[in-house]
Amino acid sequence: MIKCPAAIACAAMMVAATLCSVIWGPPACAAAVSAHAPPLLRPVQPGCVTSPFGPRYLAAAPVAGRFHWGVDLRAPAGARVVAVAPGRIIRIDREGMGGLEVLVQHAGFRALYAHLGMVAPAIADGAKRLRAGQWIGRVGRTGLTLGTHLYFEIIENGTRVDPAPYLGVVPCGAGKSALVRPSNQ
Repeated sequence: MIKCPAAIACAAMMVAATLCSVIWGPPACAAAVSAHAPPLLRPVQPGCVTSPFGPRYLAAAPVAGRFHWGVDLRAPAGARVVAVAPGRIIRIDREGMGGLEVLVQHAGFRALYAHLGMVAPAIADGAKRLRAGQWIGRVGRTGLTLGTHLYFEIIENGTRVDPAPYLGVVPCGAGKSALVRPSNQ
């Protein structure tokens, strides 16, 4: 049994251990999983951050708010969005600033996948269970958005936390990310 200090880390270790054991066999990868594997799968590839978690000022869309509760991950329209860990779909809706959203209960945390253009056919047909890496939908431009991207949020014990460290993602650099800067207020 894996002992973990945090629920997200535990879920991530179990996913990494499963993937590793399928590829290399259980004994060969126990140390490699904890030392080298990213905690959760990335929901989009390459998945660099265009708008980070935290305070922000967005001149082009002040209605978006002064605090960003998740991360925006760069992805082209139509890119596949996958589950970061095994889970169960709680809801799918299309209201508000997130546009088409899927909320998933993973082991020890919830994740919100937003601004989708469509959900995967299996999910549209009522599938509720997800495997790590399973197709959830495609990136779109629904809701309030300045361009195509996936908004990804993690809620742990009722509190939103920065997903970037769990996903192993970094800022994209120049380009669209230059429109977003931390708020001084």
